[in-house]
Amino acid sequence: MYVRALPLYARNLGVLFPPLVVALIAVGLSYFSGWFFAAMSGAGGGLINLLINFMYGFAFGVSVIFADDAWRHGRASLSSAWNDARRKAGNILLAVIGFLFLVWIAHMIGGISGSAYIALALGALAIWAFVYAIPAAAIGGTPGSAAPSASLQAARRNPLATTILVIVSLFVWWLLSIYATDYLPFNDIGNEIAAALLRAIAMGYIALVVARQYSDLAFRPYW
Repeated sequence: MYVRALPLYARNLGVLFPPLVVALIAVGLSYFSGWFFAAMSGAGGGLINLLINFMYGFAFGVSVIFADDAWRHGRASLSSAWNDARRKAGNILLAVIGFLFLVWIAHMIGGISGSAYIALALGALAIWAFVYAIPAAAIGGTPGSAAPSASLQAARRNPLATTILVIVSLFVWWLLSIYATDYLPFNDIGNEIAAALLRAIAMGYIALVVARQYSDLAFRPYW
């Protein structure tokens, strides 16, 4: 699946478009919010970051819908994925909120221990448990409020496959959105735009493998 996703990605580059739009919006917000909230000593930065995370989550839901269609038909339509996401917007946003809140709670509990390693471990465990929450709402027909529970059940039924999925996804995210950005050769705004593209590329690939894995685990195999 992880290798087969690469040529599928090359034929369906539209899967990276939703997170790319959000990434570019985030670049703009980071510049304008610094100026806008300067009088408040940057007090609104946390609110902007939360808004960006919500937008990323919804964009990921759109990409998952696109990816599911790509796996099933070889090529997908971005307009069709967007229309489907609009119909399911409430459920997708609820799933995004649930996912972000539960991962945040896990990090907070780990932080109480005073160990960064425990915080990271609990955060990774939360991602493992709820990695299917957004796909459940986007392509599984699950109500947004029930998506985290559906994700946990799927992860518990298939612990090894879910572990591999999380490891691959976190590695791709780290490689493209963290490691690679340290070596960008452009100026400040050029680096920001290039980093946005790298994050979108990472999220596009992750959407492809997560959509395929969830569809298989939800007993809706592609073939």
